[in-house]
Amino acid sequence: MDWLKFLHIVGAMVWLGGGTTLILVGLRARRSSDPNAIREFARVAPYVGIRLLGPAWIVVLITGVWMVLVSAAWKFSQPWVLLALGLFGLAFLIGAVYMSRVGTQLQRMANSTEIGDGAALVGRWIVGYGLVLAALLVAVWDMVFKPGG
Repeated sequence: MDWLKFLHIVGAMVWLGGGTTLILVGLRARRSSDPNAIREFARVAPYVGIRLLGPAWIVVLITGVWMVLVSAAWKFSQPWVLLALGLFGLAFLIGAVYMSRVGTQLQRMANSTEIGDGAALVGRWIVGYGLVLAALLVAVWDMVFKPGG
């Protein structure tokens, strides 16, 4: 169980830390006077998402479910477990519905000769991923304090 918990925490750290770093890079690109900064962010975000953030959320989900399955003390009916699963689902939905659309637009822009209003597009990405990170931070709080036992 300790190894599962370790992997779960590392996965959450990578997901939160990687997402926070990407938001900072996005803010820098959005404020830059160099239009290539926005194009580069549009290339970097999906690269990091596929290779780092995606595997991290998969590790978080698998290890979290696995820990509940093997623990005598934890049940899927406990409020803190339900809240954690709900927040994970919310983060996943934001990613699948909103972030995938914005990401597709960013990739099109990165491969285009026109940047258009790339700063606004990066801003939409930042807002969306900020919501994902907010849900994850509440989930971390939930994991630590386990409200409702």
